[in-house]
Amino acid sequence: MSANDLDKAEQGAAEKLNKPENGSPEDGKAADGGLDADEVEPKLAPFAGMGKEELLKVSSEPFWVYLRWTLLILFWLAWIAMLVGAIVIIVTAPRCAPRPELQWWENGAFLRVFTRSFKDSDGNGIGDLKGIEEKVDYLKELNVKSVQVSPVYATANFTDVDPVFGTIADFDSLVATVHDKGLKLVVDFDPNHSGVDHPWFVQSAASKANDNTFKDYYVWADGVGGNPPNNWLSVTGGPAWNYSAVRDQWYLHTFQPEQPDLNFRNPDVRAAVKDALRFWAAKGVDGFRLTSAKYLVEDAALTNEPANPNFSGQPGEYDSLSHPYTTNLDETHSLLQEFRTTLDEFAKDGDSYRLLVTDVMDTNIRQVVKYYSSNGTREADITLNYNLLGLQGGGDKPGNKTFGTIQSWLDNLPDGKRANWMIGSESSSRVGGSLYARAANLLLLLLPGTPIAYYGDEIGMADVNGLSTSPMQWNNTDNAGFTNPGVTPWTPLSQNYTTVNVGTQKQDDSSFLSMFMAAAKLRDEAAFQWGGFSNALTTDNVVSFKREHAGATSYLVAANLGGAAASQDYTAAGLPEEGTVVLSSGMNRKDEKLKLNNVMLQPGEALVLSY
Repeated sequence: MSANDLDKAEQGAAEKLNKPENGSPEDGKAADGGLDADEVEPKLAPFAGMGKEELLKVSSEPFWVYLRWTLLILFWLAWIAMLVGAIVIIVTAPRCAPRPELQWWENGAFLRVFTRSFKDSDGNGIGDLKGIEEKVDYLKELNVKSVQVSPVYATANFTDVDPVFGTIADFDSLVATVHDKGLKLVVDFDPNHSGVDHPWFVQSAASKANDNTFKDYYVWADGVGGNPPNNWLSVTGGPAWNYSAVRDQWYLHTFQPEQPDLNFRNPDVRAAVKDALRFWAAKGVDGFRLTSAKYLVEDAALTNEPANPNFSGQPGEYDSLSHPYTTNLDETHSLLQEFRTTLDEFAKDGDSYRLLVTDVMDTNIRQVVKYYSSNGTREADITLNYNLLGLQGGGDKPGNKTFGTIQSWLDNLPDGKRANWMIGSESSSRVGGSLYARAANLLLLLLPGTPIAYYGDEIGMADVNGLSTSPMQWNNTDNAGFTNPGVTPWTPLSQNYTTVNVGTQKQDDSSFLSMFMAAAKLRDEAAFQWGGFSNALTTDNVVSFKREHAGATSYLVAANLGGAAASQDYTAAGLPEEGTVVLSSGMNRKDEKLKLNNVMLQPGEALVLSY
């Protein structure tokens, strides 16, 4: 470049510095007040980082290589440590105990049906098999899982239906219908005796001289000076012996003279009765309730029984004697074990297990629970618990007494056996009609084990003329829908059937029936199926307990069986501050949030709260 060109370039740069950026006086200074070129700070270019080559050079330095590998190794070590820790926590953390598989008789309620009084299908005033079949849908709606039917076989034939109740074909149809609805059928079977009209007895009574096959099918003995063989008493009172002029001997009848006792010391009798069990099991019966179980075998020596020192009634009454020689003999347990083995034949090849229930009715709990097993050998799956029969409130300390009765049965129950409960039967007064009837049924259905409800209790039926076997009240029409209009039922109806009946209560969400169905459905919850049972806060008047199962909703069940309102502080018993009502006896408090430090219960009221 020439010197002349250089001078021109310097002159142009100077002019540019003295000129405003946009050529406006406001945006720059006037030429005469402008800055010298030396006073203008140069503009810096933005930082662009290192170039690729420079970056690669730096990253290859040993320090940065070492740092990268160190961080990478630490990351993977931390990740592996967290994974191992999670596995250890999962493996070592306490687990919920596995829920045992429940058998069909363990996971739902039973309803006991007194066949003669349930439903008459043919208009003769007597309930029958077809009548039960007509009402199977109702049984399903109740949320019960099994129906238990009173005896329907003929007293003259252990393998036929009493004509009063129908035919074998009717029985087969009932079994099929019950099973189609997903229910189970349990029937009563009383092997202790037959009727005097049974061919076995007719031939046995005539066999002392001709010594036929049936000679020893029954318990026969010679009298003593024209009197019975010993002092044994009938359960119904008076001598347990009846004289047969045909045979010129006395036969034993633990119950009525028309019901002679079979002789189970005779192996032919044992075989014949086991064949009868096989007959009904082959027809699809799911279980058997063996009534009179404790009377099956008697002392072979016919030893006189001792007086009962605690008895204060009239001579000749059954309880005037103790009964060590006619009840609960070891041979009875051996016989029941044979029956259990017989029924197990039907649990093979995928067929359903056959339930065995023993009806003992003994006040000695330890004696009753022996019927679950003896000498380590299985007998009954259920031995009936009568200790809550006729459960009523009122009186002296009903809360503590009721809980004590419950706990006593549970304390004596053998390991691995499931409890059962009843508050009604044909042999006791109903709880219906009582202020405490709803609470009693709610307790029945929510105790641990298998509840066995009694027909009519689900709607609050009461005794009629002191009997608990009045006809079922289906609706408010003539004869309560039990039998045809104009027909006289075999036993009187309750006069309250126009208001206390199934049809009316089905339409009322607050009815006794609605409460029963809701409680039976609540049993499906894990806490009631598998959960533990423990006292919550039982007092003189209030019985209350907890049902809890790990990982499931817990429940408090409380019932006031006293005559006055009661307030309970359940937080003092370790329960949380608040609970939610899921069911009440009056069906009027659902979803209420209650403070558990002040739960108020009216007389006869029961609540179920979740927490």
